Amino acid sequence: MAKLKITHTSGGQLRDRYTGPHYINGAYVGGTGGLTSQTGRQIQGQSYINGASSQQCSILAQKGAHKFRVQDANGVKGTCTLVNSPSPTAGKMNILITLNGGAANIAAANVAGGATSATVTFDTRTTVTGPVRFPRVGDYVIWTSPSANIGSVVQVTGVTGTTSFTIGTVGNVAASTGTAVTTNTYASKINNRYVWDWTSDGQMDSTSGTTTFMTSGFNPNRYRYHLATQDATFVQVQYA
Repeated sequence: MAKLKITHTSGGQLRDRYTGPHYINGAYVGGTGGLTSQTGRQIQGQSYINGASSQQCSILAQKGAHKFRVQDANGVKGTCTLVNSPSPTAGKMNILITLNGGAANIAAANVAGGATSATVTFDTRTTVTGPVRFPRVGDYVIWTSPSANIGSVVQVTGVTGTTSFTIGTVGNVAASTGTAVTTNTYASKINNRYVWDWTSDGQMDSTSGTTTFMTSGFNPNRYRYHLATQDATFVQVQYA
């Protein structure tokens, strides 16, 4: 896999800024790394450099298929490995992928009555935008916490057809309607045109011989992306 191009400033000018001439749906195709303090949009991750803390970060160089040298928001530099988690631990980092966005209705859940999950349904009055039309088990939904006992980043635990999905809960959940929500995952690999997630594309997993949904990065799904709001063709990769 070709290394990720890194934008840099030299002689007062930006170098390696664009991935090509293609400007589609209001944005250039793909993206570049580089300090996010530079003009324009660069890919932004979240890193936890050894000896530091969890911070937003810029990508300085690619060190392997899943590994990058980064600089965090405090100016600390280090090498981190991509993980499928919203909360990377020491030596790890993530790059957020937004698959779709829309509005959702959340059903009430009574934990005292035995409920262990809450059901979420996309609001049919709104249009879901994004190339992945519905959350999958293992994806994350992100919203401004719509109800007590629901976090702002929650993993999908189950899917019912193409209408509703479930999230776990450890406390009572009040009903909520029309809540703005995005469906997200995290990058296992990325180059200047494509980004891969951690989810099996249905091909045989070369390590276990199974086609289980979540894998350790073998045969991941690949998406076209840009550093702009997701649309019918492109997912969004986090940028700054």
